[in-house]
Amino acid sequence: MMWNVDFSGKTALVVGGSRGIGASACRMLADAGAAVAVADILAADDLCAEIRAAGGQAISVTGDITDPARVDALFSRVETELGAPELLAVTAGITSRYSFTDLTLAEWHRVMEVNLTGSFLVVQRAVPAMLRAGKGSIVLVGSQVSIVGGGGGAHYASSKAGLEGLVHHLSRELLPKGIRVNAVLPSTIDTDLFRERYPDPAERAAVAAQIPAQRLGTPEDGANAIVFLLSDRASYVCGHSLLVDGGRTYYR
Repeated sequence: MMWNVDFSGKTALVVGGSRGIGASACRMLADAGAAVAVADILAADDLCAEIRAAGGQAISVTGDITDPARVDALFSRVETELGAPELLAVTAGITSRYSFTDLTLAEWHRVMEVNLTGSFLVVQRAVPAMLRAGKGSIVLVGSQVSIVGGGGGAHYASSKAGLEGLVHHLSRELLPKGIRVNAVLPSTIDTDLFRERYPDPAERAAVAAQIPAQRLGTPEDGANAIVFLLSDRASYVCGHSLLVDGGRTYYR
């Protein structure tokens, strides 16, 4: 049996798609035939040019997912240029490092607003068109810290745990109407942000040594999980949180 996926004729929206796991997902979706909208707070013109040069279809759409009006404008442009998204991946997220006693209410709200409220606003705007079509697939990117804690602080872990609650509820409400909702929970992924936090190669090697798989995850590892869950290959998978962690969560 062939396991290739085919998204020909489908529009995919990747929120937070300009770099890291999101950018890798955009490339894979385009390679599989989807028309891809790359949404982020900053333009992703270079990534879209790369996709188009490889024969794919992609547009860059800027927007702030914490602002309902800008979320609506983002979707309106995607719908006009590519059609309503049948595939949606929300990979956007922020974090910061605070102990619980030093965590301010303002910082709690800032992280919650992007990671949880932003995802809520995006999904709520996407679902009506999926309901009219009677089909759709949604993947929200959480984190393994929703299971084990950490990741910078209570605000980040709580925001990602909230995403799992959202996925669990939406899967129950929307699956009977043809819409699947799942989550991907990455652990330590070798992204630009990770390298900013650990600029020394020796530090990165020390982190990798703590992972049972004996390596850091790659953006492609996370993107593979997203693409699988978005695809018909996962047609019987709904409400699932897929760990992409090299065994780190349960075998530390």
